[in-house]
Amino acid sequence: MPIRTISDKQYKGVSELYRKSDGEVSGYYVTYRDIDGKPVKRRVDADNRDDALLELVDIKHEIDVQKQGNTMSATLPKTIKEILRQENKTHKPSIVFSGKTMQEHQQIISAYNGVAIVSLIDIVAFDDINILYGYEAGISIVDTMQDLIEEMLIEMRMSGLFSKHGIETFSYELYHVYADKLCLFIKNDFNHRLLDFIVKQLLTKISNHKFIVSEDGHIHINATVGATKAEGSVSLIYAEKALQEAKKFQNSYIFHDSYAMEKNEHIVNKVYETLIANINEETVTPYFQGIFATADCTVPYKFESLMRILDNDGRVLSPAVFMEKSKDYRLYTQLMIQMIDKVFDVMVKHDVAVTLNLSYIDINNTELCDKLISKVKKMKLGKRLTVEIVESEQIQDMDMVNEFIFALKKNGVMIAIDDFGSGFSNFDTILNLDIDYVKLDGSLVSKIHDKKYRIMLESMVKICHDLGIKTIAEYICDESIMEAARSIGVDYLQGYHLHKPSKWDSVKETFGFNGAQNA
Repeated sequence: MPIRTISDKQYKGVSELYRKSDGEVSGYYVTYRDIDGKPVKRRVDADNRDDALLELVDIKHEIDVQKQGNTMSATLPKTIKEILRQENKTHKPSIVFSGKTMQEHQQIISAYNGVAIVSLIDIVAFDDINILYGYEAGISIVDTMQDLIEEMLIEMRMSGLFSKHGIETFSYELYHVYADKLCLFIKNDFNHRLLDFIVKQLLTKISNHKFIVSEDGHIHINATVGATKAEGSVSLIYAEKALQEAKKFQNSYIFHDSYAMEKNEHIVNKVYETLIANINEETVTPYFQGIFATADCTVPYKFESLMRILDNDGRVLSPAVFMEKSKDYRLYTQLMIQMIDKVFDVMVKHDVAVTLNLSYIDINNTELCDKLISKVKKMKLGKRLTVEIVESEQIQDMDMVNEFIFALKKNGVMIAIDDFGSGFSNFDTILNLDIDYVKLDGSLVSKIHDKKYRIMLESMVKICHDLGIKTIAEYICDESIMEAARSIGVDYLQGYHLHKPSKWDSVKETFGFNGAQNA
C-alpha cells in the first residue's frame, strides 16, 4: 500500500496510507524530526486527518519538552505564565471563588459579543472528599485544578495547537462558580472536535494528577464536563444541561450543540404547555391492557393501567413523548395523582381488578404514597389492586420500599415487579421484597424460540414458582410466542396479540362485560 502526501498546507507533516486498487485511506503517517534533528516517519492511531494532526502536535510538543530539559506538565516557569497572561488581557492571573451566582456569571458570559465555548467542570464525589479529608483539602483541590487547567491551556497554546486550527489569539476566562464547579469560558469559535480533544486531555491530566490532602498523603480524582457552543444568554444554561446529563448517564463528558437545541425549543415548549394543560384541565387519561390467565385467554384476569395525556388537538400521546419531560419539569406527581384518582373511579364503577405502575421515585414521594394508601383504606379496594414496581433496579433503600409494601399488603394490595430477568439486581429484589407477581422481561420473552433464552426463561419461572411467586409473560405479539410461554409454565400472558391498550369504554365494548375477576 503506497503513501501519499497531503497537499493541504494545514496538514503539513501528515500523509495518507492508501490502497491503490480502490483509493481507500487505511491509515495515517506523520513526519517530524526527533530530538537529534533526524527525520522520522511514523504511523499513528487516527481515524481522519484532524486526529493525525493532533497526534503530530503532541509528538512535536514532547520533543520540545525534551529539548528544554523540563517536564512542563508539572510546573511552568512563572515568568512564562505571566507573559502569556499579558497577551490575554481579559484573563485573570489570580482566580478565586467570585461569590457570584450562576445567573450573574451568565450575564458576564452573555455580554460577550460573539460565539463562545462554555464548559462546566465538576469534581466527582466532592462532598465525600470534604467529609473524608476536610474542607481545607477540598479548597486546595479546587485551587490545584484551576492551576492544572491554566497550565494545560498554556501548553496547548505554546505547542501551536490553536494556530494549527486557524485560531491566532486564544482567549479564555476561568470562573469558580460553585464549591466543586469551575466554568471555562473560551472566547473563540471553533469546531467541537477541537473542544473534544481539549476536554479529553484535561480529564486525563486531572485523573493522573496527585492531589495533596495531607503532609504525607495524596488522592486521585475524576471530573465530569458539560459543554456547549452558543451565542447569547442560553450558553451557561445549556452547559449546565449537558453537565447534568453527563452525571445522570455517568459519562465523563457531554457536548450540547445549542444551535440545534434552539431549533427544537418550540417542541420542548409545546411539551411543557401540553403537560400544564392536562394538569389544569384534568385530562390525564388511563388506558387499560388486559392480563390473561394462561388457561383462559378469552376474558382478562385483570388490567394494567397506563398513563396517557392529550395534545391540543385531542390526540393521545404515549409516555415516550411526555414522561421523562414531566419529571424534568417536576410535574409528574401532579399527573400521577390524577391517574390514581381516575383508575380508582374505574375500579369502583366497574368492579374491575387493576395494576397500577409505580417507580422507586414514586415510592420515595411521601405525598403520592400517602394519597394512594389513604384511598385504598377509604375505598376498601385493596383486594382488587396490584401495585407494579417498575424500574426495580433503581431501588436503593430496600427497607423504605418494604415499609411501603407492608402498608399496602395490610390492606390486601398485591405486589408485582416489572422486567424480571433484565439484570441480576432483579433476583436480589424478589428475595428481599414481599412479591406476589413478576413480569418476565419482554426482550427475553420475544426470543423464547431461541433455545438458550427458552432455558433461561424456564429456569426463571421455576425459581419464581419455588418462591411462591406467579409469573406474567409480556410482549405476547403472536400465537407462537403465546404457545411457547404456555409450555414453560407461565401463569399469565399480556401483549398486543391478546389485547391492545385502550380506554375503558373500548374495553367494555371489546369484552362485553362490566368487571374482571378479583385478584
